[in-house]
Amino acid sequence: MEEFNAETQGYFDLGYLMTTDGEVTEFDDSTEEWAQLDYYKASTLLTKASDFYVSGHFKWSSAYRNADDSGCGIIFAATEVGDHYAVFLDRAKVLFLDNSRSANYSLPVKTTRGTGIVKFGNPFDQPLEADFTLIVNNAYAYVLVDGEVVGEYTLAQSRSLDGFIGLALLSGTNKDYGTRCEMTNLHVWVPNK
Repeated sequence: MEEFNAETQGYFDLGYLMTTDGEVTEFDDSTEEWAQLDYYKASTLLTKASDFYVSGHFKWSSAYRNADDSGCGIIFAATEVGDHYAVFLDRAKVLFLDNSRSANYSLPVKTTRGTGIVKFGNPFDQPLEADFTLIVNNAYAYVLVDGEVVGEYTLAQSRSLDGFIGLALLSGTNKDYGTRCEMTNLHVWVPNK
């Protein structure tokens, strides 16, 4: 728990959290494959919260050298009707989407600060690995890759963020296994009410 307390304190010190008073829950490792070009699927639901951070180690590979955007990700603010945000770590960028099934749209969420750009090799050549953290606090989201903030995002204030948090996988190809994603050291922190 000391490691998690230090992680939480660090995010609080940086101004990403309003408190350090909360609970950390650890989750089992997850391995998924998905082969449907330009689609993603949510798998394991972790918990339900509006403010939180989720951290884990992502390792992903692709069955096709010229695959489109693909990688491991997190969904949050997921509702019963399917509305949610989705955040994926691709080899070249963080792909942040606002998906409203009730309004029938999926739009990219642009960075408010930072670039959202990352630089990895090709996941076809060898699996790529990174530590990934998503912090959501009020109407702001922060994405950290290997401990560095790569993007800050402003979320719709007209929409409730209270919803389910889960794991997701974005496929960039229909070939063979598509995209394979392993998520380890998964944990979620939620503030006490």
